[in-house]
Parts: sequence; C-alpha cells; structure tokens
Amino acid sequence: MIPPQRLVVQRVHNNNVVLALDGRGRSLVVTGPGVGFGLRRGSQVDVSRVEAVYVPEDAARAASAAGTLADIPHEVVTTAREIVDDAQQITGLTRPEILLLPVADHLQYAIRRAQEGTEISLPLVWEVRHLYPRELAAGDRALAIVRARLGTALPADEATAFALHFVSATFSGAALDRTVSMTEALSTIFDLLDARLSVPLDRNSQSVSRFVTHLRYLFVRLAEGRDVTVVPGLMSDALESSVPETMRLAREVAQALNSTWGHEISEDETTYIALHIHRLVTSADSP
Repeated sequence: MIPPQRLVVQRVHNNNVVLALDGRGRSLVVTGPGVGFGLRRGSQVDVSRVEAVYVPEDAARAASAAGTLADIPHEVVTTAREIVDDAQQITGLTRPEILLLPVADHLQYAIRRAQEGTEISLPLVWEVRHLYPRELAAGDRALAIVRARLGTALPADEATAFALHFVSATFSGAALDRTVSMTEALSTIFDLLDARLSVPLDRNSQSVSRFVTHLRYLFVRLAEGRDVTVVPGLMSDALESSVPETMRLAREVAQALNSTWGHEISEDETTYIALHIHRLVTSADSP
C-alpha cells in the first residue's frame, strides 16, 4: 500500500514501528527502518522512511496491532510485506493493507515451528487447491520468498495456510475463520456425496473440478448475499421427475450449506446444485 502523504504520530513503539493518524483520521501502523527514530506524539512521519502500512479492519485494534508488529523481528515484517506485495500481483488483492499483521504473525510462528521441527496437519490442502488455485500459487511463492530472504525452508503445506490469508482479504469484512468455514464446506459436501453415491468420487477428475468451480461461485454469491438467477420452471420440473434422487441429494447439500452460512439456499440455487450433481455423477459413471 502506498503510504498517505501526511501521517501524524500517535505513539512510537520502536524505531521501526509507529502508530499514526492519516489525513482521514484513521489509526494505522507504519513500519520501516528508522521510521520512528527521534519522533514523539504529534510529530509528522517522514513518509519516505515508510516501508509498509497496516490498516486494521477494526480501528479499535490499531494500538494492539502496533504492539504486536513491534514484537516481530523487522526482517520477518519486511519479508511479510514482500509476500503480500507478491500475492497482490498474482491474485489481484484489493485490500492488501489488512494483511501485513496476520501474514507477519503467521510467518513468525511458522519459522519457529520449522526451527523446532514441529509439524502441523492442514486437512484442507485439496480443498484450497481446487477452490483457490491463484491464492495457492501465491502461497507457494511465499515459501520461496521466505527461503530466499530468511534462509528457512517451510513445509509445503504452509502454502495452504498463506493461501487462506490471501483468500480472507478478498471478502469484505470476512475474517480468516469465515474463510476456513467456506473451505470446510467443500469437504463436507464431498463427504456427503461420497456417502450417498455407490462409488467414491475421484477428487482429481475433470468432472469434480467443474463441480468445484460451480461451488466456488456459489460461495462468492453467498458471501455477497446474492441469489442465483431464476431457474426456468421446466428445468426444475424435469430434474424432479427424471432424477428425483439427485434432487433429494441436492437438498441435502443445500441444507449443509444453510448450516454453514446461516443463509437459506433458494430452491433455484438448489436446482442448479442438482444439475451439477447430475453432470458429476454421469461423468463419474462414464467409462
């Protein structure tokens, strides 16, 4: 994020981290080598010294965020900024300014785990690969940046964790736990489909990839509170009469999504889900 032209110091946490007010009256955190040197409350920040800007989603947390960033080694914060900048180039992040702290904080603990030989299990790797391929590519790049800048080789699965941070920044007001819920919804749906179908689905097949693409757009609509375009009545009637089991399965999927989102899936959307399930099952049964 390009720093504002005018920043007034609220608190100097150390030479590298300052809590400041911009011209719009927002509290934000700026970092950079020597950015806080010799400053005191009410001083104007030399914006040429600013390397990165963090704008909390909740302004009340700005002071706490500044304290957290001040406790993270500067080289880790600098690497986190490079990761966010790189992810913006790859994924087109519209709100990179909210990512500096969570990415720096995650990176610090990931490095510590790698140094201590502690491994963590991330069960959502397949789901992230299919739902968020661009973000996962940025996560892979993040590991390369960490290796080049800090000399630490993080486990490959850490790319998934970084990817989830990038995804969280694409949904207005969405926290990381909301993003994880979206990703877990995909796992829940496929567990449900596997339990109802005679043969488990091949998660790496083209038909599954197409189905996941539909679900990805469905999740975006749910996040934005938008309903699907009205489905022609003939389509709904045809599916109901020709593949009633598929319609029942689609309603089970819709009910699972209702529980995750707290937002009722419309009958039109359920019909679209049934259509994609029918295509999925037909493709899976084909030789």
